[in-house]
Formats: sequence, C-alpha cells, structure tokens
Amino acid sequence: MRFYEFKTLIKEDAGIVLSVPKGRSGPEIADVQKALLALNITTPEELGNLGRNKDGVDGIKGPLTSAAVKKFQTQASIRVDGDPGPETIAALNKAIASNPNIKFSKSTEDDVSPSARKGSRSQNIDISVIQDSDFNKKVNLIANNLGVEPSELMRIMKFESGLKTGYQGGSSHKAVGLIQFMPDTARDLGTSSEELAQMTAIQQLDYVYKFYKMNGLKPGSDLGTMYMITFMPAYAYAPEDTVLGQQGGGELGKTGLSMDAIWQQNPAFSNGGPKGKPGSKKFFTVGDVKKTINAYRG
Repeated sequence: MRFYEFKTLIKEDAGIVLSVPKGRSGPEIADVQKALLALNITTPEELGNLGRNKDGVDGIKGPLTSAAVKKFQTQASIRVDGDPGPETIAALNKAIASNPNIKFSKSTEDDVSPSARKGSRSQNIDISVIQDSDFNKKVNLIANNLGVEPSELMRIMKFESGLKTGYQGGSSHKAVGLIQFMPDTARDLGTSSEELAQMTAIQQLDYVYKFYKMNGLKPGSDLGTMYMITFMPAYAYAPEDTVLGQQGGGELGKTGLSMDAIWQQNPAFSNGGPKGKPGSKKFFTVGDVKKTINAYRG
C-alpha cells in the first residue's frame, strides 16, 4: 500500500473526531491507536510499547493494532476484520462522544514512526507498467523497466528464496519473500512482513520492482551490483575491497549493524558458496558478495 499525507478532522464543539485512514500508516492510524487506548480496549503493552513515547502509538496498522481493532469491533457488534474502516471509525467516534472525559490530542506526523514515514519514498512508483498474470512475463516486464537482464533478476530471487514467498526458516525468521524483505524494508515499501508473507509470487513482484526503483538501481547494472542493492543498498556502489562482515567486528557504518552478526549470518560470502559455514574465512567484502552471486547457477 502507499503512504498518504492525511488531513485531520477536528470539530471544536464536539471534541476529538476520527477520520477514516486511507492507508496502513499515518496520523489517522495514530488517532485510532490513541482512541483504543483511551477507551481501555487495549494497552501500550498489547500494542508492543511502540512509538516515540513507547505507549503503543506509532501510526502503523500492524498486526497488534489490527488485533486491538478486532477487540473493539467484537465489543461494538460490528464486522470483525481488524480494519479501521468507515463502520469502525463511526463506532469509535460514537464511543468517544459518549465518554466526555476521554481526552487525547490529534495526531501529527511526529506521532508516526520514522520507519512508516519513509514509506513515502515508494508512493509514486508506477507499478501499472509491470502488470501481467504470468510470473515469468511479469519478471521480464520488471527487468525491462529497470534496464537489467531478466535472467539475472531471476537468479537473485532464486538465490535469496528459491522463489518461495514465505518466511525462510519459519515466521521467527525476520526476512520474507522473493528477495527476503526485512521488516523495515517492508515498511519503506508501504506494507509489512506479515502482509508480504500472505501474497502470491506475482503479487510480491510489485514490491520487488518498487524495491529496486526506490533504491536507485541504475539501468545497465550488472548482476553483482544488483545483488549488492538487494543485500545491502547502502554499499551497492562501494569499492570491492570494502569489508562488510567480520568475525568480532564492530558496527558497520551507514547501517548500524554489527559486522560480527553480518559475518555469522551470511556464511556463503565468506566461503565462496551458499553451503559454506562460518570459520574458514574471518571476513568478507563487497567483492566476495559479488563473486558468490556470480558463481551461483540456481
């Protein structure tokens, strides 16, 4: 879904009035979260203690917020789907109006998690140009619009996921989908890991396309560069001798990630193949990543 800049509705003579969200993140979602908290439908803990104040208000309609909405819908005897649509917003406004002691401030962009605000980076990407009901044909359309080789895009998806759309290693594993979207990446794209996991491969291709467009893949990029954008966009165009993962290493600049964790979690790059195990080489570079994907045949 795309990120929208919402307009808030305030009636000075009637206190807080909620309006229907037009996406899965934004101030209006934050208003819903505040209302659910004020009505004692949920608690900050049940909302994950998220947001700038750790009170569960982060402006993102994730699974915890959807669960809280379902609780309210059940109590209000309306359709239970976890979506704060017109019927639910009307019921929330009625509940607020009947409780004059309920007070909370209307939300602004400051109430929305920065990771959700980033979703605006992908909102204007036109995906109509890559639509096809056949997976292989859609891959070709995506590659042609990106200016890269379809076979290389396919090789990356096979290397990352084996063309599987779910979680690799179960839902406890954070990465999901064709190119192993991480949760923050999913938010940047205006969706979530949970939503991606429920999509078909053809549906996920929309987000594969948006991912590469959002991260500035240059037409004519070779396989190694394409994969570096997939693996670590901040270092896509770094010199090949740049160390990314290292046993016992500290924080990797631009990412905030532990170089030791990167080394532990990506044995293929320090051992020259997808079946390698940590230990034979104590670090890996941008060049090692590119060498591994270039050697992969699927």
